[in-house]
Amino acid sequence: MNILVPDSWLREFLITKATPQQIKEYLSLCGPSVERMHEEDGEFIYDIEVTGNRPDSMSIVGIAREAAAILPRFEIAAKLQNDPYSQNYAQKVRPFEANNLTKKLVIKTDPILNPRWTSVVMDNVKVGPSPVWLQKRLEATGIRSLNTIVDVTNYIMRAYGQPVHAFDYDQVLPKNGVSTMILRASKKGERVITLDGKTHILPGDDIVIEDGSGRLIDLCGIMGAQNSSVKSTTKTIVLFMQTYEPTHIRKTSMSLAHRTEAADLFEKGLDPELVLPSVLKGIELIAQVAGGKVSSKIYDIYPKPYKSSTVSASRTKSDAYIGKRLKDKEIADILKPLGFQAKVTKDSITVTVPSFRRDVTIDVDIIEELARIYGYHNITSTLPDTAPPVVIPDQSLSWEEEIKVRLRDWGYTETYTYSMISEELMDIFGLDKSKAYKIANPLSNEWVYMRPSLWPSMLSTVKQNMNITQNLRLFELSMVYDYRRGDLPDEKPVLLIAWTGDKFYEAKGLAEAILDLLGIGIPAESVIPANAGIQSTKKLDPRVKPEDDKQLDWYGAQRLSFGSFGSIGLVHQKFLDALQIHTPVTILELDVAELVKYARSTKQYIPIPKYPASYEDLAFVLPPQTPVGPMIAALKSAHSLVSDVSLLDQFETTTTFHITYLSLEKNLTTEDIRPIREKLIAMAQKKFNAQLKTV
Repeated sequence: MNILVPDSWLREFLITKATPQQIKEYLSLCGPSVERMHEEDGEFIYDIEVTGNRPDSMSIVGIAREAAAILPRFEIAAKLQNDPYSQNYAQKVRPFEANNLTKKLVIKTDPILNPRWTSVVMDNVKVGPSPVWLQKRLEATGIRSLNTIVDVTNYIMRAYGQPVHAFDYDQVLPKNGVSTMILRASKKGERVITLDGKTHILPGDDIVIEDGSGRLIDLCGIMGAQNSSVKSTTKTIVLFMQTYEPTHIRKTSMSLAHRTEAADLFEKGLDPELVLPSVLKGIELIAQVAGGKVSSKIYDIYPKPYKSSTVSASRTKSDAYIGKRLKDKEIADILKPLGFQAKVTKDSITVTVPSFRRDVTIDVDIIEELARIYGYHNITSTLPDTAPPVVIPDQSLSWEEEIKVRLRDWGYTETYTYSMISEELMDIFGLDKSKAYKIANPLSNEWVYMRPSLWPSMLSTVKQNMNITQNLRLFELSMVYDYRRGDLPDEKPVLLIAWTGDKFYEAKGLAEAILDLLGIGIPAESVIPANAGIQSTKKLDPRVKPEDDKQLDWYGAQRLSFGSFGSIGLVHQKFLDALQIHTPVTILELDVAELVKYARSTKQYIPIPKYPASYEDLAFVLPPQTPVGPMIAALKSAHSLVSDVSLLDQFETTTTFHITYLSLEKNLTTEDIRPIREKLIAMAQKKFNAQLKTV
């Protein structure tokens, strides 16, 4: 979260002679980080990042409190002033309890959804442009000026960090003759039109307010309803401040994809003790800028007032974390400006936690406050006095990184896609939705299911990039999420590589290169072309298991399986048509976990042979659709002196193989090679019905 803080406004709550540059530097060292500072119309404005656990610092007074604690550590005097917690509010509320106040409200609320409700009716307000000072102050913090009433509500939110809402009193319709406000949980399907004109269909269990007629007049904690908004003709308002149960606000805001600054604050959990000071400040400002007068009592419904808690930390633990024993007085001087009441003994530090610091619950929270205000930059660096920790590298991650680097170097582009896919993509690929994890509150209908496969994500990426280039070579190494009933998903790393166009043989070559990189090699007897059937007659290699038939059906006619290692093929035309991809797409899919299981990091080297090899080319006329891979493997295993067989050329039904003969003991002669050649020709004829082509 970020907040813009004008220097002049900050100094309304902070007495100090520190320069803006000193405030920027020292706040960043020990407190909320000042990301940048700029000057606008002679005013220095701080752009400050506030961590999500510190909603108390998302305000001018919150930043002033931090500065008042930090600046004295750098020998710059600083003191917090106009602290909303330090005034006697009981005395200030008393004048608004008179019997001559004519306006009334009937209020019904839920103490669980709404820990504190505070509201007051103000009459004779003048809705119009705000004074220049108020407009400039809001605009300096990034808030657009609208009118006197709305500007006051935004002023209080920025000054105190307490969101405020104002209703048109005459639009809060009555029940039994009295304006009525009922805070409750919404029902599924209820509708509300918010101030920005958007219509929201509520998912249910959202915090809403209805009036006496049953209309919804507020989507609580997020935005008011249009039907009760303050207009130029408004004369009487209900000034409303409150706190809510944070998880309800978060859930509603995310479900409706409606983010507001009020929601950002309420979902963090706000201090109910700040509500009454904010109301009184609102009354003061509306009287000042809009001429309003209080015409009702202050309705303050607070069934469970805040009870302070204490947290203790041992001095031994504190000393160990900070690396130094701080003096008792120094500890008290650090904690007091932050709002803590500290009791320090030689053995422990016990603090009473202020209502606005709900993030302090355990001992290390106290130690953190001491350490950051003392200054992390002041903590002396020391080497550990024990042996350095032994880190055992994760082989899976090492191999994954190696594969990514090689693919990058080979000219492929890595993609990152969301782990969720749409229901439409689940249907296109025929994925079983009952065996996939569905997101309870998806941010978009594009991210509904945790993906069981990378195919939908990759093909969507191909489609989106086709207008940039027609020659795509993409890869993604990411998790897929296999369903486990009643349990968390089985996350499996999968590598998917996609080419536009028919790149079947390039894909096969890349698969061989990746397997070779991992020291696996392709088990030739297990490589099964699709047109030869999925089941192989031979399974010599126990590493390879049959692959899912349905997954292979995603390919078209040209495909190749490596069993459980993966598969290659051209994407089936039905998927290309459904995704409106008008060019063939080739896919290589590899199960990384399965590959890593058999990977060998130790490389095997073969000495350079002492004697030269002999080479010859044999051309065979093969029957149509004869698989070349098994034939190469068969020729290579036919004799021990055949060291290598590779595909040299193919034309129509003629396939030419390049044969390498090698002996480690002598130079091979023509007489040595002739019987081997005859054996190769005979075996090719017998096993593959191949005929040697002669000139």
